Amino acid sequence: MNKKMFLRLLLMISTIDILYADSLIKEVNGYIRTGLQVTDIDQDDTYKDMALGGKLHIETNAYNGISAGVSFYTTNALGWHEGYGDAYGMPFFDGNNNSYTIVGEAYIQGEWKNTLLKIGRQAIDTPFADTDDIGMVPNSFEAALIVNKDITDTTITVAQLQKMAGVDAEEPSQFRSINGDDNAQTIGITYEGVKGLTLSGWYYYLQDFEIENIAYLEATYETNIKPFTLELGLQYASQNYTLPSLDDADIFGISAALGHENSGLSFSIAYNRNNGSAASNGFGGGPFFTSSEHLTLAEAGDKGKATFYTLEWDAESIGIDDLSLGIGKLYLESENDIKSNETDLTASYDFTDTLSVQAYYSDINDKINVINYQNLRVFVNYTF
Repeated sequence: MNKKMFLRLLLMISTIDILYADSLIKEVNGYIRTGLQVTDIDQDDTYKDMALGGKLHIETNAYNGISAGVSFYTTNALGWHEGYGDAYGMPFFDGNNNSYTIVGEAYIQGEWKNTLLKIGRQAIDTPFADTDDIGMVPNSFEAALIVNKDITDTTITVAQLQKMAGVDAEEPSQFRSINGDDNAQTIGITYEGVKGLTLSGWYYYLQDFEIENIAYLEATYETNIKPFTLELGLQYASQNYTLPSLDDADIFGISAALGHENSGLSFSIAYNRNNGSAASNGFGGGPFFTSSEHLTLAEAGDKGKATFYTLEWDAESIGIDDLSLGIGKLYLESENDIKSNETDLTASYDFTDTLSVQAYYSDINDKINVINYQNLRVFVNYTF
């Protein structure tokens, strides 16, 4: 951990009580996270990582609608520290496989009636730019964000995205430009005026970037027909490449999930098809229905196809609260009929309202990209 940053963190913590007393601080929250990762490549080379980190978030009370917030994120090697390689596992540390601490959020925001204006480093979750909290430090963005809800049941989001840091960034420990001086601009509209139905549309513009613009549409519907729950989804994405040698990616998706309340079981199936050049997840984990823990439609390449099956069980059905188990199976198929697959086993348990554990085991057989490995990640989180 950077010594100067660590001292600043200690100073910030030591002044919290004083700030509370002066009624300056609205809230202080965060989490302490321990992470373990074991990656076995072709059952030959094994990499192990263990880290201790977390988040400290402080937000001020508003004055005339204006407030400020800051979040410190840190990840520090704890015992095993062998590295995940260039193509395996999830980054626990920075690009040089070192521990780091970062100011992931530092913003000023104003809230007036139905409008929010937020400027600075912040957590953002949109279809192609999101936090993707799959490791020790999630993604965050340097951005200007406006969210308006003046229209009934409608949310309009406009953002200028400038820089990015975190788990999916080229250099996780540093905020670096998303698209040089041109940055990225996005606008999104979400409508929820019909019970159970959510409609959303997004547009991203990246001048002179590899993908110059992305259009995204999604419709989801949820209903409850006791003792069953039903969820249906449709999605479409158009990604326009700037290079004339590449075809635009046109991606279609459909999903369905059926849950049985009495047994706690839920089964889902999702399908994505790309009719052009390789799909992109954007700046984060991506919105595609078929995304598994590691492989996504992007790994299927040009004109790829993906099918994802999942089965989940909530143990509350037998009187064990806060325990859930899941299994997922992803199949990818390339334009040349080469097939890849991934099997995911997941488990989560909340010991208390503040202490929880999550475990993910993945067996990846990626013949399209000629990568085979097994990955285990376990996280213990204490929130405050």
